[in-house]
Amino acid sequence: HVMILVVMLDGAGITHTSLFYGNISSARLQLLTQWIVFVIWLCIFHLAEFFVTALFNPSVVTAKSFVVNHSKPYTIAMLVSLIEVILRFAFRPTLNNTIVAGVGLALVVLGQITRSLAMITCGASFNHIIQHSKKRNHVLVKNGIYKILRHPSYFGFYYWSVGTQLLLGNFVSSVLFAVASWVFFTRRIPYEEKMLLKMFPEEYPEFQKKTIIGIPFVKTAVIESDSTGNGAGTDAGVGASNSSAEADKGELKVDGSSEDTPLITSPKGKN
Repeated sequence: HVMILVVMLDGAGITHTSLFYGNISSARLQLLTQWIVFVIWLCIFHLAEFFVTALFNPSVVTAKSFVVNHSKPYTIAMLVSLIEVILRFAFRPTLNNTIVAGVGLALVVLGQITRSLAMITCGASFNHIIQHSKKRNHVLVKNGIYKILRHPSYFGFYYWSVGTQLLLGNFVSSVLFAVASWVFFTRRIPYEEKMLLKMFPEEYPEFQKKTIIGIPFVKTAVIESDSTGNGAGTDAGVGASNSSAEADKGELKVDGSSEDTPLITSPKGKN
């Protein structure tokens, strides 16, 4: 990020001397401030991923828990975001809105707090990989933030990611982040809920009625009776096959990804 800062300043024809003596436009100074705040919150996100895992799930913590090498789509999205802000800084620094940046910061804080609370609530058994079978000691987490949101980690990551781009004033990247994240979660959440409906056929439907997803227009999975009368989870309104959902799931299938299976593998952990 230090190198990126140098590129931004050089691209705008600003030397470290002129920056020190205040020879920089107020528009560029404002954009530079937003970028610094963005970097701070980006560091907070990755550090929180590691240290929350280290504190509440130390048995699985590794260097990957920082989620720096999240996935190729995540890396590409961040690079596009940085290119946009550098171009604006160099050529159109006035293409900015502090009110939008403030809204973005609020979303970043909301998303970060929500995601961290989700990981803390699940404690030592927060699982980053979708569980396809129920173990004897699996129980459904319904306490804490799960009383309101049934996928708080997804909720947090979605609004955090969009908020980072609004904070930077990246209008193009804001739309791209919102759409890309939404498309991913419209497939990921119903697929995961399908698994949970199979594990908790009586408990999970009631849990769905009392909680919300919180991401606009993401449909929940429902139970449908098949020809034999047995209940089975289905992707409501998504139209993705199991193989398609599995492929999408693989994009974020790394330690520290936005997996949000609300399972506790020990009843003691639930308390």
